[in-house]
Amino acid sequence: MTLLERLLEIKINYSNSLTIARIVFIPFFLVFLFAKLKYGALIALIIFVVASLTDLYDGILARERNEVTDFGKFMDPIADKLLVFSAFISFIQLELVPTWMIIVMMAREFLITSLRMLAISNGNKVLPAEQSGKHKTAWHIATIITILVIIVAQDIWDLDARLLAQGDAGENILAFIGALPYIMGFICVVYSVYSAYDFIGKNRGHFFEKHTN
Repeated sequence: MTLLERLLEIKINYSNSLTIARIVFIPFFLVFLFAKLKYGALIALIIFVVASLTDLYDGILARERNEVTDFGKFMDPIADKLLVFSAFISFIQLELVPTWMIIVMMAREFLITSLRMLAISNGNKVLPAEQSGKHKTAWHIATIITILVIIVAQDIWDLDARLLAQGDAGENILAFIGALPYIMGFICVVYSVYSAYDFIGKNRGHFFEKHTN
């Protein structure tokens, strides 16, 4: 059975439905993030949080209901990447994070996804995410939610004006908030590089050796 045939053997169950739902949420998130609505950013934040929770619960359901499938193991991290990078690329457009950070993080995802597909074609095995990769994704999501909260605060409560009215203390807080996306984004880059190193180190034998099951 070829790689494509195996991946197309989709068994729709509760956990896989949540994975697919996470992808479906993405266009709605983007529409509201860029909508010229007073509460558009807030709705986008809510959508992103709900979509992120599906990542938590699909894994729990898969284990509790014994619904772990090759499709789920392969598509779950793909859905995560689509959701996360739809937000990060939007932040580039909004000039909240530098482009180079997103390029590094995306390069990591392309590399690991390519290696996972190579492992499938060699050994008929879908490699699950390592703990370092799960921690990386969790930090990415925390970073995105933090940036979205900042956007919501600026849109709804005019955060800049409120803090500037507080004098020097407010200016210092505003400067920290302005630097926070860069700081958290840089930590995302570090997590991405480390998790790639960890994944390759633990799975290198699956990439270049022909396995039979």
